[in-house]
Amino acid sequence: MSDGSQGMVALLGVAPDRRLLEEDLVNLPDAEQLREPPAITSAKHNRLVAAGSVLTGATLLGGVALALVGGWELLFQSGGVVAAIVALVGILLAATHWGWVHVAEYVGLTIDDRHERAADERRQGWLASIQPYPRFSVRTSVLDDASTRVERILHRPVVTAHNTFTFVRETDAEETYDAQASAATIATAVETMRRQARLDTDRIRDLWEAASTAYDAAMLSAHDEQERLAAQRAAATALSEHINASLLEPPLVE
Repeated sequence: MSDGSQGMVALLGVAPDRRLLEEDLVNLPDAEQLREPPAITSAKHNRLVAAGSVLTGATLLGGVALALVGGWELLFQSGGVVAAIVALVGILLAATHWGWVHVAEYVGLTIDDRHERAADERRQGWLASIQPYPRFSVRTSVLDDASTRVERILHRPVVTAHNTFTFVRETDAEETYDAQASAATIATAVETMRRQARLDTDRIRDLWEAASTAYDAAMLSAHDEQERLAAQRAAATALSEHINASLLEPPLVE
């Protein structure tokens, strides 16, 4: 099994790639993947458009009715100013009845846009929270011969051509149990592998945090390339010291 912590210093100061929001999202452990809330904006938009259509119909019918009443009063009942106003209001309502649909559509688009901005801010916040240290996870699958394969997956950060980082998935170790293996045997093996994966991930995260803290502290006063290199050396030194200290500690016992 690989350690997965090699080359972490090279990832210091590197921003996450937007592909982690799309096709590369599956390369992260399931528990760390972005979970989008169910979309509800389209339903609100549709309700607003439906309401606008109802108002459009009501305005058209009401406007025509008022225009007919006002015109009748003016032509046949010698109506005065009131009848003229009623007729004018009816004509205006009938002439502008499509406006309600456009108003409803505009309001709906505004609501959708606000929700989309909030969702994008949420995605950007999640993306900024991803740190480029290796992770381990465990998955099981059933093969064609009914045997069970248990795989330990390494989620390894890599630098892209755009000087950002993303993740790739690699099989770090695997065990296969034939169809005659008991469920208890497989469950014990899976739990043991998952426990070790958590311990290894936690250990590498501690190494990353030690290096990242030293790097950030040194970068506060960095103004040129030499000082940036000094910041990387400080991070590498902190990483080395953290590794050496962990080697002197007794092994974890759960």
